[in-house]
Amino acid sequence: MKFQEITDRTRALAARPARPLAPAARQAILDQFTARTGGSARLFEQACKVLPRGSEHAWAPSVPYPLFMDHGKGSRVWDVDGNEYLDYILAGGPLILGHNPEGLRKSMLDLISRRTNFHGFYDEMEVKAAEKIIHHFPGIKRVRFTSSGTEANAAAARIARSFTGKKKIIKYLAGYHGWSDQFMTDMEVPGSGRFVSMGVPDEILDLTVLVPPNNLEALDAALTQHAADGGVAAVFCEPMGGESGLVPFADGFHAQAMEIAHRHGALYVFDEVVTGLRMGLGGAQASLGVTPDLTTLGKALMGGWPGCGAVGGSAEVMETATVGVVPDGRPFAYIAGTLPGTTLSAAAAYFTFVELEKPGVIERMFAVASDLVDKLNGLFAQRGCGFFSYNFGGIIRTEMTAPHGVPLTGPEVFPEIIRRRGLLEDYSFVVHANGVLTRNGRDMVSCAHTTKDNDKAVAAFSALIDCLE
Repeated sequence: MKFQEITDRTRALAARPARPLAPAARQAILDQFTARTGGSARLFEQACKVLPRGSEHAWAPSVPYPLFMDHGKGSRVWDVDGNEYLDYILAGGPLILGHNPEGLRKSMLDLISRRTNFHGFYDEMEVKAAEKIIHHFPGIKRVRFTSSGTEANAAAARIARSFTGKKKIIKYLAGYHGWSDQFMTDMEVPGSGRFVSMGVPDEILDLTVLVPPNNLEALDAALTQHAADGGVAAVFCEPMGGESGLVPFADGFHAQAMEIAHRHGALYVFDEVVTGLRMGLGGAQASLGVTPDLTTLGKALMGGWPGCGAVGGSAEVMETATVGVVPDGRPFAYIAGTLPGTTLSAAAAYFTFVELEKPGVIERMFAVASDLVDKLNGLFAQRGCGFFSYNFGGIIRTEMTAPHGVPLTGPEVFPEIIRRRGLLEDYSFVVHANGVLTRNGRDMVSCAHTTKDNDKAVAAFSALIDCLE
């Protein structure tokens, strides 16, 4: 599904009344669900005594309470009560090989048994992992590892500012680039501004310039306008659009946008924390044929192992990144940390590439993703509910209430957007109760998923539609 069709169908869905669950159906499912998840309920009660609000995971289901998991294998997980679920959340992206994949697990356990998980010095695995990244990603010639995608984007902003000598950054409306202060504005819902920015000083957010996606004139105007008050160091984008394609870019947009950015002396940054590997071994940039100045990576890069993140780019730009503290006359950006690029995390990145490079692995994942989208769209068309699904590689987006598609004409619209978000939580709960895990339709497939798995997912969404008023 292409940009214009996604945009048109999102607007049409947002214009339709969002249907709540029938109260009797919701209550019946809730009763069944709580009866078989008592262990999770008890652990959540304990968690509330030691963790803020009882949870620290943005991607995990939370209605009526979070599920506590015991173990996972392939495309499935089992909770502490022994209930089995087909998992399309996949921790928000890291588990590209599935849960506890045999090849990666064996490689990592062998490494730990022979060597170590961490020593704090230089390690061959850092070099081998970086070589894999550079081999596959067209825009990367040097790599600096970080501990997360959020760190990678913060590092990219600092590198861009140091390299260009400019102060400001541009992000497109609805884009997500982690939770560092400078990016905590206008996320998911275009035009929402500083709605979720509590705790971030306005003075910091004033250095972030917001531009509508797919609007080259607005981008050029913003770069021109801010040239005299510090200038723009970089333009950040999720290459497939905000929230990994929720608000997509038009075909060919990035090549033109990058030319405009370069004309104003700004770098162009691809945030491939989600799209990296999930759209192919070379990420979205290889798929789109666009070579950004800087690229950030995370999530799937290390197959679910911790300490996962990296920033890379041209040799000239990346030589700015340093752990040294003594200026030598060249631009430098202090990028450091205790745990980035450990033996464990670098090895996980290397061995994840090794697994994904095996013949047919990526292609099979893409085929399973396309199969799921085709089957869901067949169901939605048959049931006349207005829902629709699409994918970019192994990234699935299933639209059911389209809160981001509601025109944000003023503050009075926020309650409707929030209501639609709440309905998505209810919808997801019904799908979870039918043994399939979805994060409000913002999902993934892994290399372990099969077309037979997809049949179960379609049945769960069919059960959801049965519950609507």
